[in-house]
Amino acid sequence: MAIAQVALAVPLRRLFDYIIPTHLSPNVGARVTVPFGRQKLIGIVVNIKANSDYPEAKLKPIDACIDVEPLINTEYIKIFNWLCRYYLCPPGEVFVNLLPKKLKQGDPDRLVTEPVWQCTNTPANISERAKQQQALYDYLRKQGSTTQSLLKQAGFSKSIINQLEKKALIEPVDILAQPPKPLKINPSPYQLQPQQQNAFDIMKQKSGFATYLLEGVTGSGKTEVYMQLMAQVLAQGQQVLILVPEIGLTPQTLSRFQQRFECEIALLHSELNDSERHNAWLKARKGIAPIILGTRSAVLVPTPNLGLIILDEEHDASYKQQDGLRYNARDVAIKRASVESCKIILGSATPSLESLNNALQGRFVHIKMQQRTQKHAPPTPQLLDIKHQPLQAGLAYGVVEAIEHHVKQGNQALIFLNRRGFSPALICHECGWVCQCTRCERHFTYHKALSQVVCHHCGEINKPPAQCAECGSTQIIDWGIGTEQLADWLTERFSDAKPIRIDRDSVRRKGELENKLKAIENGEHQIMIGTQMLAKGHHFPNLTLTVIVNVDSALYSSDFRAVEKMSQLLVQVSGRAGRAEKRGQVILQTHFPEHEYLQTLIYKGYPALQKKLLAERHQMQLPPYYYWAILRVESPQQAKLLTTVELIESLFNEQIQVHYQNVNLFAVMPAPQEKRAGKFRHMMVFQSIQRSMLNAAMQQLVMSLEQNSFSQQVRWTLDIDPQEMN
Repeated sequence: MAIAQVALAVPLRRLFDYIIPTHLSPNVGARVTVPFGRQKLIGIVVNIKANSDYPEAKLKPIDACIDVEPLINTEYIKIFNWLCRYYLCPPGEVFVNLLPKKLKQGDPDRLVTEPVWQCTNTPANISERAKQQQALYDYLRKQGSTTQSLLKQAGFSKSIINQLEKKALIEPVDILAQPPKPLKINPSPYQLQPQQQNAFDIMKQKSGFATYLLEGVTGSGKTEVYMQLMAQVLAQGQQVLILVPEIGLTPQTLSRFQQRFECEIALLHSELNDSERHNAWLKARKGIAPIILGTRSAVLVPTPNLGLIILDEEHDASYKQQDGLRYNARDVAIKRASVESCKIILGSATPSLESLNNALQGRFVHIKMQQRTQKHAPPTPQLLDIKHQPLQAGLAYGVVEAIEHHVKQGNQALIFLNRRGFSPALICHECGWVCQCTRCERHFTYHKALSQVVCHHCGEINKPPAQCAECGSTQIIDWGIGTEQLADWLTERFSDAKPIRIDRDSVRRKGELENKLKAIENGEHQIMIGTQMLAKGHHFPNLTLTVIVNVDSALYSSDFRAVEKMSQLLVQVSGRAGRAEKRGQVILQTHFPEHEYLQTLIYKGYPALQKKLLAERHQMQLPPYYYWAILRVESPQQAKLLTTVELIESLFNEQIQVHYQNVNLFAVMPAPQEKRAGKFRHMMVFQSIQRSMLNAAMQQLVMSLEQNSFSQQVRWTLDIDPQEMN
């Protein structure tokens, strides 16, 4: 009798044994349909063995095999098993839930037919103002029949395609998706500078697994080094996986790669529909796409012949998943490179303290590129003390003058404010009452254009109050500045410069961000107002002024990582200015210009601040010198929550720490946001100087919690290597 161990998408940390009927022969890594209670579920075979630990009478047979060939190969079984062990999550969370939706539903392991468009014989009658329509028509005239996904990659939205179809200028062709075009590597238009050549030479020498930390100042030409290495790997018939932290970076990065590499590129991010994700995933797995470009989740897409992983902006917090399988794409990418024996490059102008410490310990090869490829050095930020200064929409008079000067020169200015909405709060001018979300006990953010107050913690939406809930006054005023208010004021003050706002509220529709970025690159807007969506990786040649409105909150945050994140953001935002031939200027508004962190960052540089922060972390026994795990516990009933936390604390101290004495319960405390979405929240922080010891102790704790009925009265989640203290 043969037994298949199957991973199912259920919240249980175990595999399930099923009898393999004699007429079936499932492969490890293939999908099967099995009975589970009264349901029929789709799972993945993780292992095949001769015997089961359970009585044969209790085992059920597999119903059917979906795949003839394995969907996941042996290397991926190893990586996925490691994910389950390291992050202590249910196997189904990894093996099944990471699949595209169509594969999870049991669809065949083949590409979905997609529309292929071609021009009709109808004479073109396109308005001069419809530039995108004309561009699409010209593109199809030149390229011939082209799939819809390739048209989208070229920057043409579905609405533009639909408009031309309505005019009968283009039509869909009833044929299967075109075969992948052969790889063609175009020569680089750039000559590597000495520091780029040095980085390239170091990384190309070694074969097999190696981790490189490429620290290069903004504008130092890291992307060109990436592409030179990619050309080498692709020429050998291998695949390249590139990860970027934000969707907003994928169009620009994709465009640069398409110019250099004429081949199929699988694009993976959250804005894809089910069919697009299905096809991209399969093109990567089948080796059809030599290049895979995506955000966090792309790190877990299978490839048959991976030769290089590039993780750009490696310090970015977006690489850490904050719900479900709480993995860090950076750490998973390193593990994957190790299993698949390929190189991995972690690139950043502001490396994380974890990566820097790994480099200092000799685990990573540390390569520095400290000069820009252009003649101008990165601008040194000017600290502008705004104490006692009158502010207009949060901007000091000197900043407004600087914006006016740069706009008159025909250049662009970026105004950075990491706060959405019109204002962070509405308050009563009579008694000081603050309009709050009752589910979170945090103030609502006022969105004037939508005429709504929105809780940015739980998503609750209400109409703005007409009068005070405390005293009945109608004197409700907005307090503080958000990007919406800042954009409104700048539009009124600099109407000819056509200010444009880019944040999550202004780019909700698919393709909207890409269109706005193109408009900025084309010089249609001289002033940009935005959040961190604009801070990372974008290249605007005419941008010569960057203004950071306020970062003071990070200087006194309860999160020990706040200063590190603030300094990384400052360097990244500052690096947007003066990247081409024009000299840049950066202004930082602050109430605390003499603060030691700001002084160190501005006048000694990010490496000096890194050194200072590492010394502080070491002294305080914090990551990266100690490893952390956070158990988050929440319940709608505060009394039940506190009782459960006490019981878990006793369980750990009396039953687990006895066996794992190097693991300590570092802190038991309410979460920084104690109430969210109607639930009270507590944190239990565990730490150890040994990663393996911490993992073993947490595994024992999880097993104990699942066996104890008291933990079922509340919701708990375990976060390994947490990046957020919330």
